[in-house]
Amino acid sequence: MTDYEEIAILVAKFDEAVNRRRIELFDTLWSEDASWEIRNPMPMRVETCAKIIETWQQMLGGTKWLFRGSFLGTVTINGDTASGRWPCVETGEFADGTPYDNRAYYEDTYVRTDAGWRFRSRSYHYLWLSRSPLVGDVIGDTVE
Repeated sequence: MTDYEEIAILVAKFDEAVNRRRIELFDTLWSEDASWEIRNPMPMRVETCAKIIETWQQMLGGTKWLFRGSFLGTVTINGDTASGRWPCVETGEFADGTPYDNRAYYEDTYVRTDAGWRFRSRSYHYLWLSRSPLVGDVIGDTVE
């Protein structure tokens, strides 16, 4: 498997962990010294794997449901480090009933570890955000 394929699988595992609320998977994606940032209009920045996991659990607790997906991204590899950019979408509903729908991209850095590629940093950049009512019904359960 190529480095690009391994990093693409890392990004896919991030989406899977969010969609299924799988803490045991989310916990394996980050280097110990990682940082996670979300830019305006909902800015947030946390550092260290432990703090990222704690923050992510709090964020999911504030949602009724959330779906995210990443599109094919670009990756530049430089030995045991790399950088990438992945366009993505998120749609969901907050616990208070507020709808949430956006288009964005993640800018990442990665580090190769003994366990494989891990996120060293993720920075979420909103391109478009809507809080207008979502049309449709939740049919399936995103948590297994």
